[in-house]
Amino acid sequence: MRIDAFYRFGKLIYQYRWWIIVCWLLLFLACIPVIPKVMQPFKEIGFTDPNSESARANTEINDKLGYSYNRFIIMYSSKKMQTTNPEFVKEIKTSLAGLDHFPIQHQIIYPSANNKQMSTDKHTAYAVVLLKGKHEIEHSTLEHFKSTIKKTPNLNVRIGGEIIFLDDTKKQTQTDLFNAEYIGGPVAVVTMLIVFESVVAACLPVILGAVCALFILINLFFFGHYISLSVFTVNIALLLGLCLSLDYSLLLINRYRDELARGHHAEKALAITLATAGKSIFFSGVAVFISLSALLLFPVNVLFSVGVGGLAAVSVAVIIAVILLPAILAVLKHRINSLPVKLFKQDVPETKTFVYMFVSEVVKKPRVFFVLCLTFLLSLSYPLLHVKLGISDFHILPKTFESRQVFDTFESKFGESQLAPISVVITTPQKNILTKTNISHLYTYADMILNDPRVSQVTGIVSTKPRLSKQQYQMMYTTAKDSLNPEVKKLLKITTNDDVTVMTVISKYRPNSVNTTELIRMLRHSDPGNDMWVQVTGTSSNTIDVKRTIGHVFPFALLWILGFTYLVFLILMRSIVLPLKAILMTILSLSASYGVLVMVIQFGYLHELLNFEPQNILDISLLIIIFCALFGVSMDYEVFLLTRIKEYYEQTGNTIESIVHGLDRSCRIITSAAIIVIFICFSFMSASILMVKAFGLGIAVAVFVDAFIIRMVLVPATMGLLGRWNWYLPKWLKKVVPKISFDQERHS
Repeated sequence: MRIDAFYRFGKLIYQYRWWIIVCWLLLFLACIPVIPKVMQPFKEIGFTDPNSESARANTEINDKLGYSYNRFIIMYSSKKMQTTNPEFVKEIKTSLAGLDHFPIQHQIIYPSANNKQMSTDKHTAYAVVLLKGKHEIEHSTLEHFKSTIKKTPNLNVRIGGEIIFLDDTKKQTQTDLFNAEYIGGPVAVVTMLIVFESVVAACLPVILGAVCALFILINLFFFGHYISLSVFTVNIALLLGLCLSLDYSLLLINRYRDELARGHHAEKALAITLATAGKSIFFSGVAVFISLSALLLFPVNVLFSVGVGGLAAVSVAVIIAVILLPAILAVLKHRINSLPVKLFKQDVPETKTFVYMFVSEVVKKPRVFFVLCLTFLLSLSYPLLHVKLGISDFHILPKTFESRQVFDTFESKFGESQLAPISVVITTPQKNILTKTNISHLYTYADMILNDPRVSQVTGIVSTKPRLSKQQYQMMYTTAKDSLNPEVKKLLKITTNDDVTVMTVISKYRPNSVNTTELIRMLRHSDPGNDMWVQVTGTSSNTIDVKRTIGHVFPFALLWILGFTYLVFLILMRSIVLPLKAILMTILSLSASYGVLVMVIQFGYLHELLNFEPQNILDISLLIIIFCALFGVSMDYEVFLLTRIKEYYEQTGNTIESIVHGLDRSCRIITSAAIIVIFICFSFMSASILMVKAFGLGIAVAVFVDAFIIRMVLVPATMGLLGRWNWYLPKWLKKVVPKISFDQERHS
C-alpha cells in the first residue's frame, strides 16, 4: 500500500490536534486589539497607474505647488437669491470665515463673474478650498474642516470634493460589509443544515468563515502599512475568502463524515480525507492563487490591491481548511454529527438519485445537450459585443450622499467638462519660468489651445480674466511680486512655481468622448517652445492612461493565467485534454457573466430593482478583477468535480460510469457551495457602492452558470463526446508528469 504525503499529513494533524487548536486560538486572541484599526490603511480608490504620464504630472503639481492634492468644493444654492446679489457672495465669505483658524495653510477661490464659478441660472455658485501640502488628511481633521464651514440663513450649503468622496466611499464600504454579513450568515447556516442535517456540522464552516475573515483583515492591515491599498480591497477580499472558506469546509467535512460512515476510525478517516478532499483543496487553492496573482502584474492600484487582498484570502482559506479544520474534526470525531436535525422529510433513499438519472441521460445524448447548452451560454454572452469600457467616477455613490449631490449639481449647473478639467503642466529647465521669453512662448501656446475648436476655456497665468496683451503680461510678471494685484498673487501661488506652471483647459465635449481624447493627445504632443515641455493630467487623461496600461498588460496576465492553470490541471489530471476543456468552460461562464453585466450595469435593466443608476459603461478594472477572481472560483468547482470523476475512473477504468458517479457524488456539495456563494454575492449586491454591487452580481451570475449549467450539463456532455480522449496523455509526457492519485481504496 502506497501512502502519500497528504495521508501522512492527516495522521500528523490528528496526533497534534490540540496543539494546533491552541496555537490558532492564541493567534486569534492576539489579533483582537487590531480589529478596530483594520480599515486605517485603505486610503484611496485606486483608479490610477502611478507610472503613467497623468500620475507623474499630478505628482509634480503636488510636489511643486502643494495646492492640488486636497481640494474641496463648497456648493451654495438658493431658490430665491441670485448670485448677482452682493449678499450671495457675502454669505459665502461668512460661511467660510471659520477657516481662518483652520490649522492647515489653505487658499480659497471665491466665486465671481470672471472665474465662471457662478451658474448661468444665477442661483448656484461654488467656492474652492485648496489645502497646502500633499499629505493624507485624517478623518478627525476632515471632520474638523467640515465643522468650520457654517450654514447660512439664505443659502443651501453642501461640501464635496475628491477627499470627501473618498471618505464617504470608505465609510459606506464598511457599512456594506456589515450588512452583507447579516444577510449571508443566516443563509449559509440554513444551507449547511440542509446539507449536513447536523447543527455541529452546519455551524462549523460558518465559524471558520468568520475566523478566515478576521485573519484576512489582519493580513491586509499589515500589508497596508507597506503598500498603498484601495478601499475596495476589503470587500472583494472578504467575499472571495468567505466563498472559498465555505466551499473548502463543505468538501472536507462531507468527505470526513463519509469516511466515518464507512466504518473508519477517526484517525484513518481524517488521513483519507486529507489524501482526497484535502488534496483537491490544495490544488484548487493553487489554481485560484495563480489566477489572482495575475492582478499583481497590473500597476493600476485598484487591481494590484485586489490582487494582494485575493492572495491573502485564498492563502488563509486554504491554510484553515487543511490545518485548523482537520484538527477540529480530529477533536470532534463522531461528534461532528451531533445535534441532528432534518428540515425536510426524506423518504428512503433510492438506488438512483435524480442527478444520477439526469447525467445518465446527458451522456447518452451528449450532442443534443452540448448544442442546447452552448446556444444558451452564447445567447447570454451576446450583449458583450456591445460593451463600452470606461473608469468609474462619482456615480458609484448613491445620490443620497452629500458629496455625490455636489458632483451632480456641478455637472448639471456648470457642465460635465468643468467637472473634469484637463491640467497642462508646463516645465522649463530654467529656474524661472516667468522670464519675458517664457511668457511670450506661454502666451502663444495658450492662444494655440484657445483657437482649437474643441476647447471651451483656458485658465492660467497668461489667460486671466480680463485677458491682457503679451507685453502687459511680460511687464506684470517681471515686476516685484509684492506689487501684483491680490487675485494675480493668488493665481501665481496656486498655479506657478520656479520652473513649472499649470494651465487648465476645459473641453467643449464630454470627458470620455472621442473629441476630448483627441484633444488630450494633441496637447501631449504639443511644444510650447524655448525648451519647455508638457505633461497632461486630469480625470480624462487618467482614464486614457489606465485603459492603455490595462490593454498592454492584459495579454501577459492572460498568458500567465492560462499557462499556469493548464500546467496545474495537467499535473492533477494527467491529461492534455481535460485542462483545455476546463479553461474553455470557464471562459464560457465568464462571457455569460460579462453579458449580464452589460445588460444590467451598462444598459440599466433591473436598475430600479437593484437600486443603482445605469452607468452607460462597464468599469474596465472591474472586468479584470472578475476575470481573475472568477477564473479561480470556477477552477475551484472544476477541481472538486474532476478529482471525484478521476477517483472513480482510477477504480473502474470506465469513463462514462465515472462521469455519472463522479457528478452524482459531488453534485450536492458543488450545488450547495454554489448556493451559499450566490447568496453571499446577493448580500454584496445590496451594497450602496456600485463597484461592490457589480462585483457581487458578476460573481453570482457566473457561479450560477458554472455550477448549474456548465457542471451539470455541459461538462458531462463534453466528456461524453470525448470518451477515452479525456484521459489522453502522450507517452513521453507520462514519464515527465508526476502521478497524483485520488483512489481512496489504496488507503482502505
